[in-house]
Amino acid sequence: MTVAIVANTVWNLSNFRMPLIKAFVLNGYRVVLLAPNGDGIEKLEAEGAQFIPLKSLRRKSINPITDLRLLAELRRLYRREKIDAALHYTIKPVIYGSLAARLLGVKSIATITGLGYTFLGGKLNTLLTSMFYRLALRKTEVVFFQNPDDRKLFIDWKIVSPSVCELSPGSGIDLGYYAYVSYSCASPGRFLFVGRLLSDKGIREFVEAARRARVVRPELSFQAIGGLDEGNPASVSSAELSTWKKEGVVEFLGNLPDVRPALAEASFVVLPSYREGCPRVLLEAAATGRPLIAFDVPGSREIVLDKKTGWLVPARDEIALGDTFLQAVAEPFSERQLMGERGRALMESKFSDTFVAKLYLDKLRSFSQA
Repeated sequence: MTVAIVANTVWNLSNFRMPLIKAFVLNGYRVVLLAPNGDGIEKLEAEGAQFIPLKSLRRKSINPITDLRLLAELRRLYRREKIDAALHYTIKPVIYGSLAARLLGVKSIATITGLGYTFLGGKLNTLLTSMFYRLALRKTEVVFFQNPDDRKLFIDWKIVSPSVCELSPGSGIDLGYYAYVSYSCASPGRFLFVGRLLSDKGIREFVEAARRARVVRPELSFQAIGGLDEGNPASVSSAELSTWKKEGVVEFLGNLPDVRPALAEASFVVLPSYREGCPRVLLEAAATGRPLIAFDVPGSREIVLDKKTGWLVPARDEIALGDTFLQAVAEPFSERQLMGERGRALMESKFSDTFVAKLYLDKLRSFSQA
């Protein structure tokens, strides 16, 4: 059986889909990876997969002609490579890949990894996106959701049939790579944000909450890993970032090739996102054994169990977020350490990448037996 895995970037494939790629190759499947060209292709092909660049996929384009070219390109590649089943990730591959698969009778698995700006960016965005999803997913064999809230929304809005909906615990986490690190290694009073510098990731609330907390506790330190996403309507501007850097309340580290040392040195990992599928950074931080702080929103609340693995904060409330920073740092060391241990245990029980790989392997096997 030949399986295609389609995403909007090579980075997405190499950072989130590697466990699936390895599992599929190990189980004898021919794996074809489709995404626009980018860094990291050699790493993917070293696992035994074949990479084919997509020339028509433009993440930020809203040109319908470009998107129709993507549909035609995917249809041509699926036919040429004799694809039997295709896994689609991120919005354009999910929509146009699912349509291409339907036209050719290719089995399709769509994964909704989050709703993001398309659902948070206003009524027109939401209306158009839901219409395209409804059209694309009408005949899809399986739709995986990464949290129950997104699944309920798609069912309530009649975008998909409940019969094809299933839950997956995110993309899974490699518990060997993200090993537990003793809480005694953390730098006291350090709060770490990891994510793109987007308004809907809560970066502005993080900065404002840090300002408020440092008025009371000036010794606290705040760091942010991640860069601008130019062209994304939700991205902060370079001018705003420059102002923050000059202010010095938050230390901006940019994009790092390996976040594990920063996670280990953090006392708390913060993601004040407005909505998530299943946020990878919270999985990584919990696996490392760090207490978490997040807004009480879909996706985050499945990982941040309030007062158990961290703290949930009312969404978009920077005042409450700042108060939570002060509450968290005032907790006894033993309680913070216990929160980190509970987070690690949660990762081991529900979020392992081997469990996620098995979910998708079982679906592929069911296609073969049908």
